[in-house]
Amino acid sequence: MTTNSKTTTSNAPADSADIGSQISSNLAAADDVAAQRVQTLAWMHQARAAQLSRSAVSLKAQYGPDDPGVKSAEAAAAAANATAAQVAVVHHQVTTADPPVAAAGWALHGRVFDAQLAPASGHTVFLVDSAKAYQQAYGFAYTDSTGYFLLNYSGPAGASVQTPSAASGQTTSEAAQAATTPELFVGVVDTKAQPVFLSTTAFQPVIGSATYQNLPAGQQPIGDPPAEIRQVAIPKATEKGKS
Repeated sequence: MTTNSKTTTSNAPADSADIGSQISSNLAAADDVAAQRVQTLAWMHQARAAQLSRSAVSLKAQYGPDDPGVKSAEAAAAAANATAAQVAVVHHQVTTADPPVAAAGWALHGRVFDAQLAPASGHTVFLVDSAKAYQQAYGFAYTDSTGYFLLNYSGPAGASVQTPSAASGQTTSEAAQAATTPELFVGVVDTKAQPVFLSTTAFQPVIGSATYQNLPAGQQPIGDPPAEIRQVAIPKATEKGKS
């Protein structure tokens, strides 16, 4: 008599490294899909804005600038351009990878935009305390042609990451840094060393992580910059770059 053997399937749990790899891959794929959708949305709004702008120009040439229909068309074009700019800002953010960050440090990165949401290049981004004193330990950064900046702090000398305590959830190093780090506020000066932005809420660094922020650059100066920043805000062409 012939005996049929059955193949048994192992129910051993999947390796944690494999699970982590799968999760990372799925998240990366989801990020790619989201970025592509935002890019498609940006193209749609840019095309619509361009079409409305052309229509407004054509109507203005035909009926004159004071015609109610022309004014309505110009308003529609302006609104479409503003929406396209907002979508472009979102697309920049979702497609910008976080920079590598030291285990005991943190990073602040993002972009500076003007009132029309156009990238503000050559601006200087830095951190001050509640008394508006420049915090030199965290450095400064110039924005590039896309308005991007990066402040990457490696952490205090000799800092190490330890196991979080059950009571607070913070490591000893994180707790020590939180206790010694002053309230930090983000400042921006333009290419003429004129302050054009100062955050009204404190920036909260996250140890071991990067934080992305979009910063608005105003057109009117809002005071005097720290003396140290005035010296670096108009760098020589050969010296431009991130500190």
